[in-house]
Amino acid sequence: MAKPAAMLPILLFLLSTSSLALSYETQETKESRDNPYYFPEESFSTPLSTQEGKLRILQRFSERSHLLRRIENYRIALLEANPNTALIPNHFDADTLVFVVEGSATITLLRKENRESYNLRRGDLLRVRAGSTAYIINNDNKEKLYIVNLFETISVPGQLQAFFGIGGQNPESYYMSFSSHILEAAFNTEYDKVRRVFGQHQEGSFVRVSEEKIRELARQASSSQGGQSHYEGRSRGPFNLYEQRPTYSNQHGRLQEVDANDYPALRDQDIAVSYANIRGGSMEAPYYNSRATKVAVVLDGSGYFEMTCPHLAGRRSREEGEQGRQGEESEPGRREGEEESVSYQKVSAKLSPGDVYVVPAGHPFVNVADKDQELRIVCFEINAEDNKKYMLAGQDNIFNKLNREEREIFFKESEREVQQVLNAQREAGLLEGPEGRKERGGEGRSDV
Repeated sequence: MAKPAAMLPILLFLLSTSSLALSYETQETKESRDNPYYFPEESFSTPLSTQEGKLRILQRFSERSHLLRRIENYRIALLEANPNTALIPNHFDADTLVFVVEGSATITLLRKENRESYNLRRGDLLRVRAGSTAYIINNDNKEKLYIVNLFETISVPGQLQAFFGIGGQNPESYYMSFSSHILEAAFNTEYDKVRRVFGQHQEGSFVRVSEEKIRELARQASSSQGGQSHYEGRSRGPFNLYEQRPTYSNQHGRLQEVDANDYPALRDQDIAVSYANIRGGSMEAPYYNSRATKVAVVLDGSGYFEMTCPHLAGRRSREEGEQGRQGEESEPGRREGEEESVSYQKVSAKLSPGDVYVVPAGHPFVNVADKDQELRIVCFEINAEDNKKYMLAGQDNIFNKLNREEREIFFKESEREVQQVLNAQREAGLLEGPEGRKERGGEGRSDV
């Protein structure tokens, strides 16, 4: 047996490494807790789940922070379905914007006026109005279906409910909540027959479908064609975002954007949608939105985002001021009428698939892809009407609009140095990231 003295160094080493690990985990937890704009994948709940598919819903935005109450009516949900699998008919008390990330599907909408079926493919957007009974089938026999949904709740702000007419134990049929005599009168038949038809579905919310039935349903449906809906002049059909002409496209990736001018179905919800594919080691140029709040969902890859936030800086300043007054009671407080300083706090988070983050209007931010990873993100911009994107670096930097006299008034450095800084970046929208610039020695333009 080892002597106690010989075991002491080992015990001290284990204790120190445990303390370091605990400190690291505590710091990681603190950073996540202190960032109200970032929602890791663990922030989703799973109300519907079987072996064939699942629906995961992100927690309410306002539940995380009052700073997000502007978008408390909205919820993000992720749908996954195995090949040849259908989500049984249901309706939500919310308007829904569907975005197909991977795979293909057939969706059928049972409206009061008519019945509509669409074949959806990778990159398609489709609006589903609140109350429309719908079912969706993964019509591929090999590939999984992945869909991102943006819900705008109708009944209770931020509360999202699904209603299933056909059900069993889970999900239950809403018909089974009515009294038996009500159902008998409504259907003009015996209650047991109604119960057997609507209330004895035992397979759960996702069911397998034969390839023969899928082929027939797909044959009856309409499809998107390029960037345009199959139904010219109508806003009900799907629109393909991946085939939209890029706003920016270069060796660092591409950015594609759709608003109500491209796809009229977005107008009623006042939403725009964008898709960014940022190549490894590259970044989006810093910018801010004038009116829109951005809700971003990471689809693939890894990287990080940084954002400038005055609200958290103000909270930090107040906390530091309170601590200072407690420690130095003799120091006088701020004099009446004295202004608070204008300051900002950097908000950042590592990004991985399934993460969600929010960028409020007016807040400058940037996305950066890891060196060896493409970063793919879909963004929903809420309150999109009349929104403008203001670039803060690159060829279209908003400060390039200042004329010489204005630059001399507001910048304290020489005109030559100001011009060097504003014009050193030759590219726009998507740029080389910090790692790439570091590898080539950080040289920039000086030929201004």
